[in-house]
Amino acid sequence: GGFYMDPAGEWPEGPYNSNPTYTYRDNMTKIIGKHNLQFGAYFVAAQKNELSSVMVNGNLTFDPGSGVSTGNAFADLLIGNIASFSQGSNQVKFYNRYKIFEPYFQDDFRITNRLTLNLGLRLSLLGTYREKYKHAYNWDPAAYSLANAPQLASDGSLVPGVGNPLDGLVQCGVGGVPVGCSKGHLFNPAPRIGFAYDPWGNGKTAIRGGYGIFFEHSNGNEANTEGMEGQSSLLLQSATQSSIVGYSNIGGGELSPSFPFSFISIPNKVIWPYMQQWHLDVQHELLHNTVVTVSYVGSKGTHLGRQSDLNQLHPVPLASNPYQPGEAISTSSVTLSNGNSGSTDCGYNVDQNGVPLNAATPSNVQITGQAAVNLAVAACGAIADFFRPFYGLGTITRLEPTASSTYHALQISARRSLGGLTLNAAYTYSHSIDDASDRYDGAFVDSYNPRGNRASSSFDARHLLNIGYVYDLPFFKQPGLSHTLLGGWQWSGIVAFQSGTPFSVINATTYGDNAGVGNGVGTGSYADRIGDPNANIPPPPPPGTGFADFLYNPAAFATPQGLTFGNSGRNSLRNPRRTNFDMALFKRFAVAESKAFEFRAEAFNVFNHTQWAAIAGDAGSGANNFSSGTNGMGGDNFLQVGAAHNARILQLGAKFIF
Repeated sequence: GGFYMDPAGEWPEGPYNSNPTYTYRDNMTKIIGKHNLQFGAYFVAAQKNELSSVMVNGNLTFDPGSGVSTGNAFADLLIGNIASFSQGSNQVKFYNRYKIFEPYFQDDFRITNRLTLNLGLRLSLLGTYREKYKHAYNWDPAAYSLANAPQLASDGSLVPGVGNPLDGLVQCGVGGVPVGCSKGHLFNPAPRIGFAYDPWGNGKTAIRGGYGIFFEHSNGNEANTEGMEGQSSLLLQSATQSSIVGYSNIGGGELSPSFPFSFISIPNKVIWPYMQQWHLDVQHELLHNTVVTVSYVGSKGTHLGRQSDLNQLHPVPLASNPYQPGEAISTSSVTLSNGNSGSTDCGYNVDQNGVPLNAATPSNVQITGQAAVNLAVAACGAIADFFRPFYGLGTITRLEPTASSTYHALQISARRSLGGLTLNAAYTYSHSIDDASDRYDGAFVDSYNPRGNRASSSFDARHLLNIGYVYDLPFFKQPGLSHTLLGGWQWSGIVAFQSGTPFSVINATTYGDNAGVGNGVGTGSYADRIGDPNANIPPPPPPGTGFADFLYNPAAFATPQGLTFGNSGRNSLRNPRRTNFDMALFKRFAVAESKAFEFRAEAFNVFNHTQWAAIAGDAGSGANNFSSGTNGMGGDNFLQVGAAHNARILQLGAKFIF
């Protein structure tokens, strides 16, 4: 390994991020007969001011794999054997702005003493993001011209002085381009309707329901000017110098070749995401001080954010795939005619772009045409940039509001009070489905087939059960010294059960980009599922390995069929479920009328029960930040648990009130 140093900090000047937001809201209520009328409005003027992430002071990289290295990165630092030095051209600060105005009207109409109708309308007038000083640039496919495209050398670098390396890039607010690079959409009506009904008029049963539409302005990481901050443009560029011996030679040598730029692209018209939400519930008092509620809750998300690679190669159609089901790309390697190392499937001879000329599958089926191009990228060491749809450019991260989601849930809750004991219980059986769990979801494998990514949401937890209790202990109730010292204790706790969130089984073998499409935004490929993951699960390994149980059977998965994305799909398995018990003891000691002393003892995971952490998780899932990371078929400890949640934690607290 190696490391790099940023001599003066990545953001050396001024506050990196300042977000002043100015809001005003006003509400008015007027009762007219059976109508309770509410009027109001909400206004926000928001700013997002932040520096780009370009390192204008440069950064130094020390790598033992470099041609000038001593073999030790720290020794290289001491003597000045620098693998590379990179420096940004300019430190630009972006000043993003937007405004929102949302007036609303609501009528709570008490039709009878047993039925109330709620009618409302909110107008979401959403202003488009814009960059105040026109520093934002967007990559627009309509502005790309193959005739102006840069040309690539044999090593994939840009030929100096030939073509426009920023081909397709447009400046927001200049030359007829909208100020936010997207044409705005201001008027978004969001109606709401609801009701509450007492069927028998005795106050013991209530039936409630509602439906509403809710628009979301989205945040700065979505398809807007803030989401495009810092990409290569006329304002921001970086240069790199490689293999430097001695700090005094920084900036004095030849620059490393420049390779195709990567860009961020957003649509030229704004479409705001929105949620439709609905519910129907029945609440009933079963016994004295016992209330039970049964609910159906649902929602549908439309025009949600997602990312894709606009410059991904097209995959080989299944009907044209020379590899048979169950036949993988051979992992045996050979040195090709251009000096690259590749799979034996590549044959030996390759053309000037690295495409094999005599390739064949392990079953000796010839690989030609588009399949040979994809094989070249997947397993023959060819550079994907030679074959991308927009020649001369690298990865193009497309941000657009085209994802969707659905959620359906049965929710049951109960509350009971009995003397000094209060019990609450809530159970949810639900299923959330989407094709992208958030804007950063990179679990997709094919940018041209977003429907193939539709699966359980990365945060989907099918079963949730929470039980809470608060109990005033019935000891030493009578006033006196014994009550002061030993009485008045309160015992409380929460019992929580949650089924596991889903994760994907990734192909982590030699050729991760198994389909050969050069997807620089998503995932290379999934594994093929060839058996039942829940059958014949291996026994736990011996202690001391750092890993615990196998969650599933690793033999149920195999290297995917050659030139495919694998068939196991997104979010096909579930992480371990979790059961947790937390408890607390609390007592208040009255010292005087206005003074008191409070003592609290709390225990988290009180029974010290082992709670396995997740195997893996994609964007949108909490497991993305805390997991074993063993979901890669072909990687170490595949499908083994390698992390756990905290053991028992005890804490004591005291507070004096005066």
